[in-house]
Amino acid sequence: MKAVRLAGARKMELVEEPEPQICGSGDVKIRVAYSGVCPDEMPFFRRDADMLAWGSVIFPLAGHEMSGTVTEAGDAALKYGFTPGTRVSGYAWKHCGQCDYCRSGKENLCMHLKPSQSTMSEYIVWDMSQLIKLPDTVSFEEAVLTDPIGFSLHGITRANMQLGDNVLIIGGTVPGLILLQLAKMNGANIVTVVDPYLTNRKIAQELGADYCIDPTSENIAFHTLKVTHNLGYNIIFETSGMLDMISIAAMLLAKQGVLAYGCVYGLNKQPPLKLSELFIKEASLIPFHMAPYMLPRTEKIIGKLSLSPLITKIYSMEEATQAYMDCETGRYPHILIRINP
Repeated sequence: MKAVRLAGARKMELVEEPEPQICGSGDVKIRVAYSGVCPDEMPFFRRDADMLAWGSVIFPLAGHEMSGTVTEAGDAALKYGFTPGTRVSGYAWKHCGQCDYCRSGKENLCMHLKPSQSTMSEYIVWDMSQLIKLPDTVSFEEAVLTDPIGFSLHGITRANMQLGDNVLIIGGTVPGLILLQLAKMNGANIVTVVDPYLTNRKIAQELGADYCIDPTSENIAFHTLKVTHNLGYNIIFETSGMLDMISIAAMLLAKQGVLAYGCVYGLNKQPPLKLSELFIKEASLIPFHMAPYMLPRTEKIIGKLSLSPLITKIYSMEEATQAYMDCETGRYPHILIRINP
């Protein structure tokens, strides 16, 4: 089968590999339709020294977002309805189910979390616990966003959002634009999106953002004081991956507000954050990351989100290197690789 693999710094190549086969009762073989290009993979694409410490134990090196069709399944998976022809998407990381965290219902903190086969392959085999069945109303292109939907749901949960909260989202990224919709669904009073690119701000506006700010030409602090009546934002989601925004975000928080961030920023980088700012406000700094436990909620909500506007470019497998380069610019909310359309 054909597969896209990382061949070196800033170089993806198309290779031939043996087709994977099911081995266990819970295994599901999938003919991949589309694979997503996630910004979290960019440090590996660039071969950044500080990110290589994570290694492939944390990230598959050629895609972790996908949609596709079941072609074959083990006996247990068949009993749960993963029959040939079923349209699926899922979560690339498999939790062990045995460590203290898994047994406490915190699979996202699993001590033995492992990535499954990279999704930029014509066929993959994943465990049924990693999969959801797709509603007929959700296209293969939209279904690739299963992973960031779960991630965003986890962010909303971690931030403990309340009805009437004022919310600021830094970054018109896919998680940022999904968080925008979830915040609206959860009764946010005001939702503001900050992004330097006009295309991303237009998408945010179409999805219901009350305000969209260009940080390169507008004063975020002045805007915050004006629209929140000098109170600041109750919740700020930082999804841009820009380290300097953490410091700015802390200054824009309301008292007892929550600054939730979903980026790594580099293992060896220190955020320019003043703890005194958080202390005086009694504000919280909360990370959100893995979210395998969100799959059931993702399956229920995926058909209620507007996802098509987030898919801005689609490339062939032969064009994978260009797809990664375009993702690296931050100009496009989400880019897909067409595997078996």
